[in-house]
Amino acid sequence: MPCARPFGIFAHRTPLHSPVETARGSDGLTRLDATITDININGSDPTLQVRAPDGMNWTIELASHARNRAIGLTNAAVLPGDRVQVAGEPGRAFGEARIKALRLTINDQLFDLAEESPTAA
Repeated sequence: MPCARPFGIFAHRTPLHSPVETARGSDGLTRLDATITDININGSDPTLQVRAPDGMNWTIELASHARNRAIGLTNAAVLPGDRVQVAGEPGRAFGEARIKALRLTINDQLFDLAEESPTAA
């Protein structure tokens, strides 16, 4: 019986993007270990650009400017090439490589980005 060899788009049937480095924790947050490539903490929308070990680029949305300053997350605290661990909520749009960070660990320093809820008076 002849064997037809796979060719064309059927040659390698692998998922378009299957990020092994992202995982859901027990708290329901997506986790990502990556390397910082670009810093935009003082911009209009505070973000970090990171690259996962599989080469995928991700945008990490940070907290507000006031919250970033309050927890010590400044341009001086972060450098390109630093290792970062992100825990947060993934973007909702299909194919979007974006995470809204709730916790960051940069060089063994934890930054809790979740806004503190106001206390009842």
